[in-house]
Amino acid sequence: MSGMRLRRGAVVDTQRLAGMLQRRPHQTLVIDSRTFSEYNASHVLNSINVCCSKLVKRRLQQDKVSVAELLQPNGKIKVNLCRKQEVVVYDQGTKDASLLSKDSFAYILLSKLEQTFNQVFLLTGVLHGSLHIWYPVAS
Repeated sequence: MSGMRLRRGAVVDTQRLAGMLQRRPHQTLVIDSRTFSEYNASHVLNSINVCCSKLVKRRLQQDKVSVAELLQPNGKIKVNLCRKQEVVVYDQGTKDASLLSKDSFAYILLSKLEQTFNQVFLLTGVLHGSLHIWYPVAS
């Protein structure tokens, strides 16, 4: 394993994410990188699901898909991609970015997002268990 160092502070828990979403809902972008079925079962309202398929991972590694294309795959939802946005990535299980393998989807996704946005965070903790206390979770 070769660890990743996120640039700025880098991890948030569910309580801090809820605060970010309540105070700055238009400046906080939540990216859910779990499987489509996990996302459909429960997710943060207005979050974007980026499925962690082998194809998407390979296309990201080879720079064949941009962050903008990845975050707006169907064109129905227009995401305002502003460098000043705070981006929070959720992947169900990673508690420490330094433990991510360079070949993992989360590592590659976080790396690409850091090239586009000033502040990228990794959400730690269990989403379904506690976030709904502070912010609506769709289920």
